[in-house]
Amino acid sequence: MTNLELNIKNKSNVIARNEAISLLLLLVSFITFSFSAFATPQEDYNKANAFYAEGKYDEAITVYEALIEKDELSTFIYYNLGNAYYKKNEITLAILNYERALKLQPDNEDALFNLNMANKNTIDKIERLPELFISNTWKNLVSSKTLTNWTYYTLGLLFLSLILFIIYLLVQAIFIKKISFYSGSFFLALTLFCWLMAAQRNKINLASNEAIIVEQTITIQSEPNAKAEKLFTLHEGTKVTLLEKVNDWSKIKLPNGNVGWVPADAIVAI
Repeated sequence: MTNLELNIKNKSNVIARNEAISLLLLLVSFITFSFSAFATPQEDYNKANAFYAEGKYDEAITVYEALIEKDELSTFIYYNLGNAYYKKNEITLAILNYERALKLQPDNEDALFNLNMANKNTIDKIERLPELFISNTWKNLVSSKTLTNWTYYTLGLLFLSLILFIIYLLVQAIFIKKISFYSGSFFLALTLFCWLMAAQRNKINLASNEAIIVEQTITIQSEPNAKAEKLFTLHEGTKVTLLEKVNDWSKIKLPNGNVGWVPADAIVAI
């Protein structure tokens, strides 16, 4: 190979190497720009919290709702959004978001307390139909944890019971075999209990279709049309159960058992 050919080859290698380096630098710059241009959900959440702390409730609401639109759903986002609406005296939207927070975490004491405070500002005070003590206690127990919580408990207890049964099979000492067997049986029973709770919670989730009335005042009709008999009147912030939907009308049920039809846009699902 001649010197001229070697020089040409070396220059080609240098050019190719420089192009590769330039392309790599361009890629790194693009990635850096992308990370700097788009805030992470946690950064947006912190930003919304900062707005709330400064009393800029409109700005905080905008960021919280943007997070929800991106499917960044959590009890804390809904809870803080409810607080921001409450500070603006938009009680109905505060109630809606407290309810959504509790749907994700039923035992959130702060959300429960604030929801109770917000409900004191609503007009309709509807008494719930009395339930049998045992039925009500059972329902409260099932609803005290989310489906995810009950599932985690089930898997954790199942794993623990399996470990104990393995110890029972491997260990020769009679005392340890007895302890591991009875302990394993106990935790297996707890596993079955938590599995039952998870199944019941899932059943409640599938059957539950609750909503909040967002119209200031709405008349409940006997049928899904504006000319039907007027049954009674409800006000914004009232929680109802959605039974079915026909065209632009929704059939609702109140905690006291009353049933009627309202325009579909008069309620918002929890």
